[in-house]
Amino acid sequence: MARIMNRLMHIKTRRLLQSKRGKLFFVLSFLFIIFIATSVLNRIANTHNIWYFNCHADGYFSQQGESSLTVDKSNLWLMLDIEHNQAQLTYKLDSPTDADATEIAQLLGKVKHVDMGSFTYHLELTLQPTHWQQNSRLQPYLRNEYGITSPHFMEGSSVSQQVQVIDLDRTMTRATLKLLPSNNIWSCQLLSANTSN
Repeated sequence: MARIMNRLMHIKTRRLLQSKRGKLFFVLSFLFIIFIATSVLNRIANTHNIWYFNCHADGYFSQQGESSLTVDKSNLWLMLDIEHNQAQLTYKLDSPTDADATEIAQLLGKVKHVDMGSFTYHLELTLQPTHWQQNSRLQPYLRNEYGITSPHFMEGSSVSQQVQVIDLDRTMTRATLKLLPSNNIWSCQLLSANTSN
């Protein structure tokens, strides 16, 4: 009996798919599935129109350009704040010997767009006024990071930065970011809006 029922269902399903109504149903179902998948991806990228990343440079650092980097990555920190279409990127380089020699550089700008497929934020940033140390180690690092060939990275300099979220834990408390085009990887803690400042 079950065999006969299965056979009848198979025949009815085949007839339905061969009919105009069945083809329309199939196309609409397919479009609905694509819509749901796009909505889920969009939600992941935009649910958090607000992200606060506090990152430590304990990942892979690529060596770009000809200048050797004199930055100890254990002393380098990155804070990335994204609020809707605004972005703020802050680099902090601690001095291992002198607390007063800590260097901070801040870039402000906009999120041009978000590539949902690769979960990549495309940022256009401008360097804010910065007091560089006399023998700054952060300035050459940033020139290397952004591929700037000029010997100076001056305030008002505009740069493009892509930030890809390559890993996000289930609890939404840890993330791994990849900065492009330098390919530097940062291990980050996600902060809530209440604890970011």
